[in-house]
Amino acid sequence: MLFISIPYDIKTVVKKESSLTGKSVRQIVIERLRGATVEKIFTPELRKSLLKLDEIKSLKRNWNGNNAKPISKRIICNARTLVINLNKQPQIFPTANESIQFEYDGVNNSYLELQVTKKKIIAYYKVDKNGNETMGELPFSTLLLNELVEEFYG
Repeated sequence: MLFISIPYDIKTVVKKESSLTGKSVRQIVIERLRGATVEKIFTPELRKSLLKLDEIKSLKRNWNGNNAKPISKRIICNARTLVINLNKQPQIFPTANESIQFEYDGVNNSYLELQVTKKKIIAYYKVDKNGNETMGELPFSTLLLNELVEEFYG
């Protein structure tokens, strides 16, 4: 039997994902390990997203003309982790409140906005095709984020 030591912050995320998805912690860890060994195909959309994150990484103080701070390496790393594992690539923007915003535009003015910060939580704001607004937070999980995006377009 193979035992793997998992850092505390990863344990916390996996436990949250387990409670939200109903999958066992073991099953989630195995899926993650298997997924880590699969070669990722870098589509043109993914390459564009990664280049955008590189541009954001190079921003200096006052990048917006209002003395905004550069986006931290940790936020860039969090955003890169999500982007690489997203099924559908978002539009990506830096924000003056030290975050990176992912945006998806849907039909009939529907809209999905995600905030990636240093925290391991993703805040979202969604307007559906009927104009109903929803706000919330997700644990830092590409699985849950992909589900939210699929639901948005579904």
